[in-house]
Amino acid sequence: MATASGHFNVARGGSSPYASAVALVDTAYMGFYQQVRTSARRISRVLLALLPLMMLLVGSCKTSQVTDSFSTGTNTAQFRAALFPDRVADDKSYRPAGGYVNRARDYIEGDPAALMRLTEAEVSYLFGKPTMERKDADARIWQYKTKSCVVDFFFYDASGKTADGKGKPESPVSYVDYRLKEDLQQGSAARLGSVPESSQSKCIEKIVSGDGFSFTG
Repeated sequence: MATASGHFNVARGGSSPYASAVALVDTAYMGFYQQVRTSARRISRVLLALLPLMMLLVGSCKTSQVTDSFSTGTNTAQFRAALFPDRVADDKSYRPAGGYVNRARDYIEGDPAALMRLTEAEVSYLFGKPTMERKDADARIWQYKTKSCVVDFFFYDASGKTADGKGKPESPVSYVDYRLKEDLQQGSAARLGSVPESSQSKCIEKIVSGDGFSFTG
C-alpha cells in the first residue's frame, strides 16, 4: 500500500520478488521526479536570465527590418515613401500617423545624413515648427535650437511643378548645419571640420525630446 509520501511499504516478515520490484520502481520514479523538478527550476532561472537578451534580439530584428525598408529604396523618392507610406502625393493637409513619425525619428537619429534626402514638409513632420525662420538671399533657413545645440536647415525653392501640374514641388533640404554648445559661446574659435555624427544624433534627439523647443499642434 502507498503511504502519504508516495512510497510503498513492504510487508513484515520478508519481501517477495514482486514487492522488491515495486519498491525499486517507486524509488526510480521518485528519483526521476526530483530530477525533473530540479531541472525545471534550473531551466526557469536560465530563461529568466536570458529574457532581457531575447527581448534585445527581437528589438534588433525589428529595427533591422525597418532599416532595410528604408535602405532598399534606390532613390530619394522611394526612401521618402518608406518613411511615410500612408502619405498621399501633393496632399497639403496630410499629417503622418504618430507611429510613422516615431519610427522615422528613430531612423534619422541613427543616420543623420539621411536628412539630406528629405524635403521641407518632411522635416516639419519630424521636428515640428522651427524655433526661428529667416531668409538669406535665395535660401530659406529653419533653425531648431535646444539647450545644447543648434541645427539650421537650408532650403532652396525647387523648380518645375508638382505631379498634378499645380504649384511647385516641395523644397528639398540643401544643407544642414550643426553647432554645439561650445561653438555658440562668445569668443569661441571656429570649428575645424564637421560635427561628429554621434553629436549630430544627440542633437537630433534633443530636438525631438523638446529640449528648449515646442512642437506645432
